[in-house]
Amino acid sequence: MKTNFLVGYDIADPKRLRKTAKIIQEYGNRVQYSFFHCLISKNQKRNLIDRISKIINNDEDQLILIPITKRQLQEMECIGIKEDLSHHGIIIV
Repeated sequence: MKTNFLVGYDIADPKRLRKTAKIIQEYGNRVQYSFFHCLISKNQKRNLIDRISKIINNDEDQLILIPITKRQLQEMECIGIKEDLSHHGIIIV
């Protein structure tokens, strides 16, 4: 079973930032500059965390994964350019 996550990061070093973004893009889609939507399994989540943990500096950087339900995702409100999440099987009406 897969779960929707909002994944965000705050990375101090540009090199670590690029590596972090590249890895997260393997698991989901960029919604904003440092903010992604990922539909991932428990194993994928663990793999993502393990990979990012090898890159970030725990004293300077942060990665946050926020689980959200399909209903919460469908109730998402966006002002301006909207991200199409339908390729994950989710339709926002």
